[in-house]
Amino acid sequence: MTQVIRLEQGEYTQCPEGNCELINGVVYEKAALDDKGVGAVRYLHAAYSKFRLAHRPLDKVADPQAELVFPQLENTILKPEIAVTVNGMEFPQWVVEFADDNNEEISYLLKPALYRDAGVAEYWVIDPDREVILIYSFERSGLVPLIIEGPQRIRVSIYKNFFLSFSDFFKYRGERK
Repeated sequence: MTQVIRLEQGEYTQCPEGNCELINGVVYEKAALDDKGVGAVRYLHAAYSKFRLAHRPLDKVADPQAELVFPQLENTILKPEIAVTVNGMEFPQWVVEFADDNNEEISYLLKPALYRDAGVAEYWVIDPDREVILIYSFERSGLVPLIIEGPQRIRVSIYKNFFLSFSDFFKYRGERK
């Protein structure tokens, strides 16, 4: 459930319920990732780390749920699952988040516009329940996403030679017994 609290950026230190984001001074609670979502985050981090070591050692990936402050937007702090900064740029060029069933309008409408306006080149929304990935390549297609719904290789467009497997996003990677 969305919990609406108006705060200034300086007042936003600890969310009362845990995982929250601040958008234009309003706190929104983010749903916790289920096992499929956690598996997808692990896959993404492992695949990107391997690629980065071999091809892009100076690029940086933020920790999952690390706070991303929007300098041009007061009172906006988001916590994406993946945020990749290329060649020492100040703001990430590739951001990946998971759809929040409780806040779909934020996941699919508000956040793409926020990231586009902040200068992010590519924004992905992954929905593990529906097994769908929406890819917003802002320079190429603006706010119209490419919708990936079936097994295929997916190119991360900020790189020439980085591909991910659709099928691997949705494999359960829980603890083995």
